[in-house]
Amino acid sequence: GEQAVADQYDKIRARLSNEIAQGLAEVERDGDKIIVRLAERGSFRSGYAELQPSFKPLLDKVGQSIADGSGLITIEGHTDNIPMAFSERFRSNWDLSAARSAAVADYLLDSSAIEDGRVSVTGLADTKPLVSNESPAGRSKNRRIEVIIEGS
Repeated sequence: GEQAVADQYDKIRARLSNEIAQGLAEVERDGDKIIVRLAERGSFRSGYAELQPSFKPLLDKVGQSIADGSGLITIEGHTDNIPMAFSERFRSNWDLSAARSAAVADYLLDSSAIEDGRVSVTGLADTKPLVSNESPAGRSKNRRIEVIIEGS
């Protein structure tokens, strides 16, 4: 119920307080959903879907803070609107964003007690920008992973 969502929201914010202060994570509540937004900075190299080592401690904290719920978890990959430069692996930002969200899901499932059946992944390319893509700062903010926890 309402209280359970509020409690989990507070717990996630407390667990990620350092990363929130550094601008690496944001935690928002949207009704029964909790959105953990992870900045691209430090997470992936441009054009790649391999997790950078420096991103793993943050994902560990995210996993620990959501493992004990029972709500569904959706991991969304988002890019900016700049088309992919030549890449042998990814044809488009759709491919890249889907591969990044899958990489995060794989890591969370391996590193924490989250059950496989709770998790789905999706790549949204540049279809859900947070802010305008007109500036480098805006594009940087739009490149992100969102971990969305449904209230249980």
